[in-house]
Amino acid sequence: MHMFIVGLLAATALAGTNRVEPSEEAMRVAFASDLADGVRAALAYAAETGGPEALARIREARTDAFEIRSFRKLACRPSASKPGHMCDFAVEIDTVTGPIAQRVAGRFFAGTWGLAYQMAER
Repeated sequence: MHMFIVGLLAATALAGTNRVEPSEEAMRVAFASDLADGVRAALAYAAETGGPEALARIREARTDAFEIRSFRKLACRPSASKPGHMCDFAVEIDTVTGPIAQRVAGRFFAGTWGLAYQMAER
């Protein structure tokens, strides 16, 4: 019975999180985490296909480095088909090859470790 109540409370907490529009700071953290995960996956692929030398060249050139210089929440609305909110935001990312400024749309939702981000399908 105790486990049932704990599970019910956890599900209720996650469901409640999906109804509350995410803050700009929480969105920034979730987006940065997703971007870092993508970079890690690309580095793992490079190491697997090109070996340690390929990974060393990437790191030496610093093409794996990035910094989010600005992040601005534009608009959010509840997602129609999945949990969370569909949000538009403007982001500027500093890279070794120069800044990248984009308007981006994606879904923010309660993940295992907090707010998570998924790029919108085109």
